[in-house]
Amino acid sequence: MDLSDNLNRSASFVGKLFSDVGNLIILIVLEIIPIVNLTVAGYFAKIVRENPEEPPKLSDYGKLFIDGLLVVIAAIIYMIVPIIILGVGLAFSLGGYAFYSPTPMSLLSLLSSGLMIVARLMIVALILAFIFAIFGVMAIGNMIRTGNFSKIFAFSENWQLIQRVGLGNYILWLVIMFVIGLIAAVIGSAIHWIVVAILLVLLLVFFGKSLALMLNEAIGPS
Repeated sequence: MDLSDNLNRSASFVGKLFSDVGNLIILIVLEIIPIVNLTVAGYFAKIVRENPEEPPKLSDYGKLFIDGLLVVIAAIIYMIVPIIILGVGLAFSLGGYAFYSPTPMSLLSLLSSGLMIVARLMIVALILAFIFAIFGVMAIGNMIRTGNFSKIFAFSENWQLIQRVGLGNYILWLVIMFVIGLIAAVIGSAIHWIVVAILLVLLLVFFGKSLALMLNEAIGPS
């Protein structure tokens, strides 16, 4: 996989969103509305499945919603372990630290210790999330391309797809996607929640096109 070509083509694809401002505005509005924003995840799936040369016009909202729901369910299945570890770890760590500390703790010291525990658990959760994403992203891509939800459990097949792309290139691609997403999240949260919605739409389109190009190498043209 030529990673630089993949990223350049994906960035150019995102730029084409602005040639149809109406379509882009609808995507942003849909992203803002809870539950309805699954439609945007379905738009991501449409890009992955069809690998179009230009961002497709929004249509057939019902199918987009169902496709988005399936993508989210598949993502939750792969991310459930990091989520559980983070949640359970926070509950036991903070609760245990507060109740079993050998010395009474002031509110300030308890909050300080709690923040340290949260930071450590977040790092562990992010590392686990990345490990699960190595298999999960390709599995979701395979599910979208084939239209078969059971492909998220086709571990041997998905591993073969990763090998066709090249494990080193694939992991590097994941790292780049992760870093881009993290930067966008920091920028958006520091400005306004509307900016978060705009950036999320742009990121989903970018990730979708990039994943579609990668799947073309692993599976073949859609």
